[in-house]
Amino acid sequence: MPLRYGISALVTVLFLYLAFRGTDFAKLLNTIVAANYWWILPSFTLLMISHAVRAWRWRFLMNPIKRDIRFRNLFSGVMIGYLINNVIPRGGELARPYALGKLESLPASAAFGTVVIERIIDIFSFLVLVMLMPVLYTGPLWETFPWLKAAGITVTLATASLLLVLIILMVRRDWTDTVLRSVNPLLPRWIASKAGDTMHSFLDGFLFLKSPRQTFAILLLSILVWLTYALMTYFAFFAFGLEHVLNFGSALVLLALSSIGFSIPTPGGTGSYHAIIAQALEKLFAIDPALALSYATVTHAVSYFGVTIVGSYFLLRDNFAIAEAVRSEHGG
Repeated sequence: MPLRYGISALVTVLFLYLAFRGTDFAKLLNTIVAANYWWILPSFTLLMISHAVRAWRWRFLMNPIKRDIRFRNLFSGVMIGYLINNVIPRGGELARPYALGKLESLPASAAFGTVVIERIIDIFSFLVLVMLMPVLYTGPLWETFPWLKAAGITVTLATASLLLVLIILMVRRDWTDTVLRSVNPLLPRWIASKAGDTMHSFLDGFLFLKSPRQTFAILLLSILVWLTYALMTYFAFFAFGLEHVLNFGSALVLLALSSIGFSIPTPGGTGSYHAIIAQALEKLFAIDPALALSYATVTHAVSYFGVTIVGSYFLLRDNFAIAEAVRSEHGG
């Protein structure tokens, strides 16, 4: 994996360069120092609430596999996952189910299936925001981000296709076995011997779809997750005196664009978030470049260091070593 980490580091450096090139650092520092950090407290609180709601939603996703999982263990898994993402891009998606599997004595592959469906839900939530953006913002959106519309269509088709295939395999387990019998001869023996159990355990993560009640609860909690994200973005406007220029609709636009920044494989969205948010504030809302970059820098720092501190607590409290998390990221 060294090549993957090297590419991630290069992408991070590239986006940091794009975000900070030509910056008047003295003005940037003065703007950051002058911010009203009392308004950052509600943003941090909402960040933690959003992760707690994610943990609550995860319980509904896990119910068909194991009922009455402790909320504390679910929240620990969520925070450890985000902590690992801050170090290894996308690594937390595997570390999180591994952590919950260890705490609750259940197959990590089953928990991983629920993480996959979580990401699919998040993608569809992002796509809803993209569709709402022309209503929320009537300025030069497509001219500023010409790739956004094409990316939205591509992601929609790819995600819908993946979800359809997984649902079919979850419902028709005999088809899954047929596919596995065709693929197993091509796999190393040690992988082939575990492929069947692992695949069925993974598909169990989608069993909640058979319960309309569970699915409805997951939908409501997903809306609540994104609402807390939007409020977190909005309250940060007050820290920089932007509340007179930007409104809650502006926060939803920034939220959609920030989701793209966090989806790019950089550690915790470092660089990619800064570049996209600063450009959006400057180009879409005519915010001063130094002020725009200050907002991006501070809000990213709140998320990054907040997750790092809380995630590190659970990592140490649950005796889940960093090396163990990294091994889980490699499937160990």
